[in-house]
Amino acid sequence: MMSFAKMFKRAVAASAFLALAVSTAVAAQAPRQTYVDKLQYPKLNPIEAPKVVRETLPNGLRLILVEDHQLPVIQMRALVRGGVIAEPADKPAMADLFGEVQRTGGVKSMTGDQVDDLLESIGASIDTSVQQSFGVVSAKMLAETLGKVLPVYAEFLMDPAFSQDKIDLAKTHLNSAISRRNDDVMSIARREFLKLMYGPQSPYARQYEYDDVDGTTREDLVAWHRRLYRPDTTILAVWGDFKTAEMKDQLAKAFAAWQAAGPAPVVAPPPIAPPKPSVNYAEKKDVEQTTVLMGQLGLRLDDPDYPAVNMLSEILGGSMSSRIFIQVRTLKGLAYGAGGFMAPAYDHVGAFYFYTATKPASTVEATQTMLEEIEKIREAPVTDEELRKAKEGYLNGYAFEFDSTDKIVSRLETYEFYGYPADFNARLRDAVEKVTKDDILRVAKKYLHPEALTILAVGNAEHFGKPLSELGTVNTIDITIPGPTPKEVIPAATPENLKAGTDLLVSAAKAAGDARLKAVKDFTTEGSNTLKTPMGELELKGKTVVVPPSRVYAEVTTPMGQMVQVLDGDKAWLKMGPQVRDLPGGASAELRMGIMADNGCMLILKDALEGKIQGQAIGKTTFEGQDAQDVLVKIEGQPVRLYLSADGKKVLGLKRRTNTAEGPADVVTVFSDWKPFDGLTLPAAAVEKVKGEVKGSSTLTSLKVNAGFDEGAFKK
Repeated sequence: MMSFAKMFKRAVAASAFLALAVSTAVAAQAPRQTYVDKLQYPKLNPIEAPKVVRETLPNGLRLILVEDHQLPVIQMRALVRGGVIAEPADKPAMADLFGEVQRTGGVKSMTGDQVDDLLESIGASIDTSVQQSFGVVSAKMLAETLGKVLPVYAEFLMDPAFSQDKIDLAKTHLNSAISRRNDDVMSIARREFLKLMYGPQSPYARQYEYDDVDGTTREDLVAWHRRLYRPDTTILAVWGDFKTAEMKDQLAKAFAAWQAAGPAPVVAPPPIAPPKPSVNYAEKKDVEQTTVLMGQLGLRLDDPDYPAVNMLSEILGGSMSSRIFIQVRTLKGLAYGAGGFMAPAYDHVGAFYFYTATKPASTVEATQTMLEEIEKIREAPVTDEELRKAKEGYLNGYAFEFDSTDKIVSRLETYEFYGYPADFNARLRDAVEKVTKDDILRVAKKYLHPEALTILAVGNAEHFGKPLSELGTVNTIDITIPGPTPKEVIPAATPENLKAGTDLLVSAAKAAGDARLKAVKDFTTEGSNTLKTPMGELELKGKTVVVPPSRVYAEVTTPMGQMVQVLDGDKAWLKMGPQVRDLPGGASAELRMGIMADNGCMLILKDALEGKIQGQAIGKTTFEGQDAQDVLVKIEGQPVRLYLSADGKKVLGLKRRTNTAEGPADVVTVFSDWKPFDGLTLPAAAVEKVKGEVKGSSTLTSLKVNAGFDEGAFKK
């Protein structure tokens, strides 16, 4: 069964794509019947299911074996009971970390890199992941390479190595994902909506932070594997070009050493409490539309009412001919896409989801329109034509769920894992065929309650045409990403160390040229940068105009062409050729921090001169092999460590926590080569390091104070 995230992505993408294909000249009336609607189709031929052999090995490992000799390929997929629902509540990063490192960390006989080399040389693959209710270990190979792949595959199930270097790498990946999680509005909406529906501590919605990633150890992963990965809690499906009896023997030998000790752990879905109806808002100012999600808890896939609910959700919001789409998009023109669906789950109640993305001015109107359609479908039966189209859509798509052995076996294994009958899909199809208009009206009244919906809007409320409060009392959701807990203990600020630190900054400002610093209203720089990337070094040249405190216009010449980056207060955008793209709010904050730290921290020194910033003296230290004075300042609430020369005349460098491509990290900037620039003495060279490794360098060739600027440069 498709996850909510995948289903939602597919539904929105399909709706948006189809909507764009619709002429904007569609008349404001119900669609007329076309010749296509009148076409009649014969009943589909019955689907021939492959022969399935089920066996259980002496160690309790259940097997599903299906021969398929169309191609010389063999595939395997093991489902191990556990998954995210078995994750300790205080270790919310465990499942994602385990799912990656189980594979990348290798096995006792081979490192992960050696496994990569082996599989690449023979055209095979092995993958691992952790889903909501189970762990997955899958493989694909040519039949002739089974003897090379199976022993390694068995080791990944029985004895993964969890090498520390790959754990560290996986943590970097997870941290990077955390740092980017607010970049995409749809990701924000899905994530926050699931927390509203299931509760923030539910394994169906739980979110991990940097500290959770850092606090998960190799010992945790080993203990998770030891507790959950057992033959008697695993189903292994194998399908492809083999003889069943021979495959059973090979599997029995490969897994003979895998034995279960003690009773199997109890892993059960957690209880789910219905959420209280609410109206919620998450602010994201750097988007042009409001993303709206509404919903309520639904039912399990095996609920007797699901066939009727399936048809209900299809008629209400499942296609371009659905009621929500026609009203929101076709008749009112409020959005390119809108709709809804019921996403059931195998072992717990799923939920109804209704969605649209609309211009901010029509946020409330679009939401009210969806609510009206939900209410209407509860009041009167759907039409014969609506029911016919909904059934045809479902039944015509039914065959595509069985158009490959892969799909058939995967479905059978999933049914067996959750305790569903093997012919469940056929039963569901037959039940859908029998759904009546009265059935749909009954389940609409039973399950859809507009007054009890959870509503979430993500966007910029400053541009809403009507206040969101017209829908109810608004709860504002804070989506700020908490930073990692600092490992270094900073002494408490006192009047004495604040005065000493500020005096050091003023001393450095005087050495740089205090009168000229005070006169700065804007400045223009030219220079070059060298960045180290996975593809090699990237040379950039640029010109930058800075208007303190928070305006930047930068022209950058890259090997791909010229790029323009603009910061204007809390908004930032990137332009390359005719394309203009808004940058996320985190990028705006990073740019503002950057202009304070650049050019030997000249703007920090200027603020210290003008009494706008204080420094806290931490004490004497060494910085890049030089005696230094350690001074702490705060920029936009974030701590930045400045390292001044022993005599307090120069800023030797700084250290600050920032989001890198690998997640949050301490970035150290080292200044050198001080030269005069238009009345100021500033470093002409700078090097940036992360974990001691040089990531980039820059050279300042010119700096002009109060050269003026074109106000039009700050307009999109």
